[in-house]
Amino acid sequence: MSLITALVVGGSPEPWEAFGFHLLSATPSESRFSLGDVVLVVDSTQLAGMVAWEMTEVNSSTIDGVLTRRAAGNLELPLEPGDVGCLGVDHVVVRTNSLDVTCAAIEAATGAPVKRTRDAGSGMQQAFHKLGSVVVEVVSAQEQVEKTHLWGFVVNVSDVDALSTRLGPDVLGAPKPATQPGRRIASARSGAALGVPFAVMDLGVSVAR
Repeated sequence: MSLITALVVGGSPEPWEAFGFHLLSATPSESRFSLGDVVLVVDSTQLAGMVAWEMTEVNSSTIDGVLTRRAAGNLELPLEPGDVGCLGVDHVVVRTNSLDVTCAAIEAATGAPVKRTRDAGSGMQQAFHKLGSVVVEVVSAQEQVEKTHLWGFVVNVSDVDALSTRLGPDVLGAPKPATQPGRRIASARSGAALGVPFAVMDLGVSVAR
């Protein structure tokens, strides 16, 4: 089964560093930050937004149109929480117009079946795959998208309250109860200037998904 080893976003690396992520390496065009056992690659030659994901043992260069890079191997990365206190990626969100098509493509490319589905109300449907420690949340809604794409992601942090206090309300919203029982989530605000829908969660009570 495939594992996600990197998430690639476009834009400037400076907001990610200011947010508190640990910088692993940098070149004039690419900066790499620690997300636990996943690397965040910020490609400054690309426009802001999610660009691609990188996986081990994946058999396709695209998954239902989502750019997919094949990792050379499963890298053993030291945990570098940084000032953000990042403990790892919780989930990655994929937007689509067809859960069936996208979920079938994910399973075919990665070997990871759908674990469960959920009717979120107001015409929104969700399906969940598990690639190692990372959940892939596939979402369809009444509002159609131009094409299937990586939308945003959420990381686990050691102390969501301390992070919210340090960054302030213009950068990170106040923590609130998450959909996952016993956990809380805080979303990045426009002041963070990350260019990607992004949120942090505490670990709370361990809940199987």
